Formats: sequence, C-alpha cells, structure tokens
Amino acid sequence: ATATRVTEAPGLDLASARPLERRDSRQYPMYVRILASETQMKPLRRTLLVLASLLVVAGVTAYFSLDAFLKGTVERQTSNSLKLSTTLNSARLSLFGGKVNLNRLRIASPQGFSAPHMLELGDIDLAVSYGELRNDPIHVQSLILDQPRLVIEQSNGALNFKKAMDRMPASDSSAEKPIKLVIDELKIQDAQVVIHPSLPGVRQEITVSVPSMNLKNVGSGRGSQNGAAIKDVAMLVITALAGSAAESSSLPPEVKTILRLSVGKDPMKVLQGEVGGILGGKMTDLAPSTQPPSAGRASSPKKR
Repeated sequence: ATATRVTEAPGLDLASARPLERRDSRQYPMYVRILASETQMKPLRRTLLVLASLLVVAGVTAYFSLDAFLKGTVERQTSNSLKLSTTLNSARLSLFGGKVNLNRLRIASPQGFSAPHMLELGDIDLAVSYGELRNDPIHVQSLILDQPRLVIEQSNGALNFKKAMDRMPASDSSAEKPIKLVIDELKIQDAQVVIHPSLPGVRQEITVSVPSMNLKNVGSGRGSQNGAAIKDVAMLVITALAGSAAESSSLPPEVKTILRLSVGKDPMKVLQGEVGGILGGKMTDLAPSTQPPSAGRASSPKKR
C-alpha cells in the first residue's frame, strides 16, 4: 500500500475545514443599531398621547358641566316663573347633538295643600338644535312629556292649580331674563290625573287616565309675546290635563262641575288650542284611538 502524504499548504488551517459548531447565542448578544430619528420620535409620541388624553378629559368635563348648568337653569327658571319650588333629577345633552332629556321634573303644590307635588313628569325629551339654546325665543321642533302625573287637590274651596295660576305675577320680576319657547309640537302621553275632591260622599282619591294629545305651535299664538314662558307652557299642560280629565265618565257629576268651573271654559276648547292664547290657532290633535265622540269629524265641503 502506497502511503499518501498530505502536505499542508502555506497559511491553510486544516481545522477550518471542519464544520463550524453552533455557538450559544447567549454568549454573543445581538446589538441593534437605533437610528437617531427613531430616538427623537419617542418623546413626540408621548407628548401627542398626553395632549390627546387631556383633550378627552377636558371634553368630558365640559360635557358634564353643561348638563349641570342646564339642570340648574331649568330648576331656577321654573321655580322663579311659577313661584313654586321645582326640582329636576337630571339633565342630559346628547353627545351627537339635537336632543335634550330632562328626567323627573317635580313642581311643588302651592302653600295650603297637602300633596308634596302638584305636577310630576317622568321624562321630557326635546328635539332642539344646540345653537337654538342661545336664541330668544328658543325654537323647539318637538317636546314630549312622558308619564306626567297631575294632582288636583281641593282645600278650603280652592283647587291647587287654580291658586297657582292666580298667584303668578303678570310679568317676571326676577333679575334673570326668562326663557321663552316656540314649540312646533308638544306631545303629552301616558298621563294620569289624581283628584282629591274633598267632597262629602265622594271618594277621597280618584285616578283618571288621560288620552294622549298633541298641541301644535305653542308660543306662536295671539297671546304670546316673543314665545311662551316656562310658566305658560306648564299651565298650558296643567289646564289641558285638567280639562281632559273633566270629560272622564268615571268622575262624579259634582267633581266634573268643579273642574269645568276652574278651567274657566269648555274643556273641549282646551283640547282645541285656546288655552291662554299661546297656541297658534286650533291646531290640537287627539290620538285617533282616543278621539272623543262629541268632537266628531269635519264635514266635507259641499260641491257647488
């Protein structure tokens, strides 16, 4: 056998011909080069995030501040206008605009009556542009009163709502300018009238469900001066509810007589838009299912 001699070439390391062994990456950590522009972006991003957070906090704070301001304004204006203590549970402005919700408005009874509240409203929904809230009068597309509850109480020969009307001044004497409204459509739905007649031989509490009604063009009638004040709208609602309750077949005749005398005119005219002269004509519509038989239908014009 001939022996083959392997001669090393100058400068050649035979060990380098061996396969390289896998090195532990932990012994040789990797280094990433960070560009100067990326380093400068980090403080900018943090600044933008902080500014965005501050804007959100400021917006939320302003939103709830407006709600609180609206709540206080409604309570103050109604109390001053009616000369009766008025409380409101909450006021909410829609985030997307165009809607205002007032929850649980309560108007106290005049002095001398036992019921703590003469009128309570479950929810009040207004469709109104936010820009209109700064105008005089404020133009409201629609006002919906949900589940109002009117308590009619007689004491010493007088009814609470009639006494409230009599003690209201003809003009507002407060330093704050009263809010005036022009309402295209005012809806009253799911209403109840609770009557405490205080008459011998008559039930001490009579509850009447009132049909839904729509009142049109509130604050644009002949009796309005640049819109209807809050007291006018409140008394319009109270008078309309009392007039509608007076037509209920569940009331004893003597109670009907008292209500009709206090309203001061035919209750059906109340539902036809002649309350206080603040409606723009006879524009009241009753819900079709609750149209009173006495109202009838308008006859068709005769052909000539």
